[in-house]
Amino acid sequence: MKKGDLLNLEDYMEENFPNLWLAPPLFYNWEIGLRFELGNPKEENDKIYFDRVHKRAKALFSALHNADDELFIVAHDYQLVGVKRKGKRPKLFTSYLREKNVKYRIQHRIVPHEEDDTEVCKHQFSLKCQVKDFHPSCLIDALFTVNRLKIYFVNLTKGTIFHIYDDRGCDLLAARKETIESIYNKYNDWILDYDRDKIDELFK
Repeated sequence: MKKGDLLNLEDYMEENFPNLWLAPPLFYNWEIGLRFELGNPKEENDKIYFDRVHKRAKALFSALHNADDELFIVAHDYQLVGVKRKGKRPKLFTSYLREKNVKYRIQHRIVPHEEDDTEVCKHQFSLKCQVKDFHPSCLIDALFTVNRLKIYFVNLTKGTIFHIYDDRGCDLLAARKETIESIYNKYNDWILDYDRDKIDELFK
């Protein structure tokens, strides 16, 4: 058995990111993080706009994650209370796995809604695997077409959380700032200007 096989998502979050909800906006709810701009708000050509979005999202993911890193892929699916689900595993997981057998590790639970919305049910699906077990590039592409799903990449090896909140940008959180300092330096030009002062202060 590999180290960490018995670790579940809730225990990991409590130990490394205590009191943090896996819900947007992550950046404003944790003291160590980066917020990057993906889409150019001034770009009027849709193709050019989304080409940049996909390129930046994939570059940031690759810079943070190595093939052997262990992580939880966490999906939140919001549904109206009383609406019956069709199946227990979102196709988003199974469609982008290299190693098909890992789909049997998918865990499903209903979790509290962060806004105390009694009319919406929040389903959480989590899959513990290694980066090499799935196709990150294809999964990232899918994030911009399946709007109701919110995906979080919780990296156990690095102690980070990567979340693309929509085509405008993404959040990168860390348990320790040293973990993401190289990404702060390399992709500094991509940092969202609105939050630049707060982020620069963190890395002084």
